[in-house]
Amino acid sequence: MIEHEVSDIKTNMATKQELEEVKQNFTTELEDIKANMATKRELEEVRNRFTKEFEDIRTNMATKQELEEVKHSFTKKIEDIKANMATKQELEDVKNNLMKELDHVKANMVTKQEFVFLQQAVLETNEIVKKIEQNMEKHERILDLLSRRSIEHKAAISSIRLIKTT
Repeated sequence: MIEHEVSDIKTNMATKQELEEVKQNFTTELEDIKANMATKRELEEVRNRFTKEFEDIRTNMATKQELEEVKHSFTKKIEDIKANMATKQELEDVKNNLMKELDHVKANMVTKQEFVFLQQAVLETNEIVKKIEQNMEKHERILDLLSRRSIEHKAAISSIRLIKTT
């Protein structure tokens, strides 16, 4: 029986060397754990950092609905612009029409030299008109004087006729 117990002890009990190997393995594993595993404090720091980043994302990032609304708004604005904007062809047509009108104006306008001649002719015409007006005033005075004399003469002739008949 003792032999059996001794045999059981040898079979089931660890030797100091085995215990040292286990101790060494656990020490190595603990060092690995310490080196590679995060502490609760480190985990909390990571959690706080990512929580803040997620909050920043939620605060600053657009939702799909907001993006859709912006997309719809810009699509409407682009359609409005397209509806109200002139095409290159329309602009070219307007440009050509304006160039034709400009050419027409250039063809029909007076040059500076022609303008000076016209201005001189107008001034000369004004002088002539003033002289004619002065002559007309003289003639009106003469006609007025002659008209009065004619009336006086008629009156005198009438008086003479009256005297003769009496």
